[in-house]
Amino acid sequence: MQPQANGQQPVYILQQGTEQTNGSAAQRNNISAAKAVGKTVKSTLGPLGMDKMLIDPANNILITNDGVSILREIGIEHPAAKMIVEVAKTQESRCYDGTTSAVVLSGALLEEAERLLDKSIHPTTICKGYRFAKTKSLELLDELVDKCGIKDKIFDKAFSCAKTSLIGKSAEGIQHHLAILSANVVRKVKDIEDISIISVSGTTEEDTYSVSGVVIERDLASNLMAKEKKNAKILLLDCAIEPKNLNIDSQVQITNANQIEEFLLQEEEHIRDMVEVIKSSGANVVLTQKKIDDLALHYLKKYDITAVHSVKKSDLEKASKISNGNVISSLTTEIDKSDLGVASFYVDTRYDYDLVHISNEESPVYTVIACGATKHIAEEIQRALEDSIGVAWLATQHDLLPGGGTVHGYLYHHLMLDSTVVGREKMAVEAFANALLQIPSAIAENAGKDPINELIALKTAISDENYSYFVDVRDEPTHDVLKAEIFEPLELHRQALTSATEAAIMILRIDDVIRMNPDKSGGQQY
Repeated sequence: MQPQANGQQPVYILQQGTEQTNGSAAQRNNISAAKAVGKTVKSTLGPLGMDKMLIDPANNILITNDGVSILREIGIEHPAAKMIVEVAKTQESRCYDGTTSAVVLSGALLEEAERLLDKSIHPTTICKGYRFAKTKSLELLDELVDKCGIKDKIFDKAFSCAKTSLIGKSAEGIQHHLAILSANVVRKVKDIEDISIISVSGTTEEDTYSVSGVVIERDLASNLMAKEKKNAKILLLDCAIEPKNLNIDSQVQITNANQIEEFLLQEEEHIRDMVEVIKSSGANVVLTQKKIDDLALHYLKKYDITAVHSVKKSDLEKASKISNGNVISSLTTEIDKSDLGVASFYVDTRYDYDLVHISNEESPVYTVIACGATKHIAEEIQRALEDSIGVAWLATQHDLLPGGGTVHGYLYHHLMLDSTVVGREKMAVEAFANALLQIPSAIAENAGKDPINELIALKTAISDENYSYFVDVRDEPTHDVLKAEIFEPLELHRQALTSATEAAIMILRIDDVIRMNPDKSGGQQY
């Protein structure tokens, strides 16, 4: 609605029912929502961070301190808050860890920006200062890499980063075991996509292990089928072994009982023909994405062919890579024997459901089985492994930086000393630096330490010569991150800084929020 001069009626340019918030009110609303997201996960940060219990409408329980898992499950609705959630998702997809730090940093940047807005600093000036600080910080990260000089072997880099990523998680009790497992498995594959992680309950966390090949979480199509076959000839299908479905609009007119019998005989013959195609190929194991008809199962058992149905596409693709078999889309024509894969096949029946193993001596694919006494524990171990394996992989591809808040203290020190920028823009750079300190502050606070004292110690210790001081919350602190061997991949910090800064800038640049009326399909003329 636009007010008119000379007592004229206001002109409506938006459809009726549309809500509009602009200016300072829009900015403050968005900033408050984004800050709330950061505060939601802030208490989970660090080695002694707390867990969250999430209960969905079906009363399913999730207990975790993984930032992206929490934000994904709680169902955030506010548009600005969703932008911060995207920061966590991007961090997870690219770096596998650091999601909580990225979200907390986003909220901290907006909190500092709000203080500058209270001092009448224009959002454009704040954004300009933040961009400068981000660019400078990325340069300082490279500088810190050179100073630290962490030039370990690939295994050592992967192990150190995997161990660091497990700090503060429920799996920390078996941190050493999982870190070694993570480092070992990333050395054996050419691509992280070749690593699968599944969870099983009814056993202990220490039983977590890795195997070469793919492990399929599916029961056999029939318990009467053979559970082990060496050098199995495997047929991979993405089609069903069942009667052909009629088209949606098809109709079958039955005028007498004989036609019903004839129709059923045709279906039976069709299934028998499909199984004959499988038998003729020489396959003795069938993996299919789709279903298998009961009659087809009868014939498969008769010919001693083991079958697994409803296999995930990703598992089928891994089985193809292991066995060198091709995925077949139809059983209407003869199958070339060269399309069959060859691999070892066996079924592990120790757990609540079967685990089907497909492997060979030089398997390019590996599977990690996360174990736990209960389903919730096993799933939390699985989430911890997803982070540790991802970070271990990242460590083999990138340089390393110290963890424990050292990086944030180092960046703060240099940004505060920077004299390149002056005036109001300098205030924004200093605000950026102060926001960085919220990470070590949260680490200390969540460990029951006095965050003010810890930050004073960090600020005092960090300098050009001393860059190894960190917030050490252990019982016997040394405050030397290099001796403690707490390392993180460079890319993890680069991505967190970039995503958090860009999200904060995007929110700061919004000065008008227009919420359309969902009940109206178009505008209305007045």
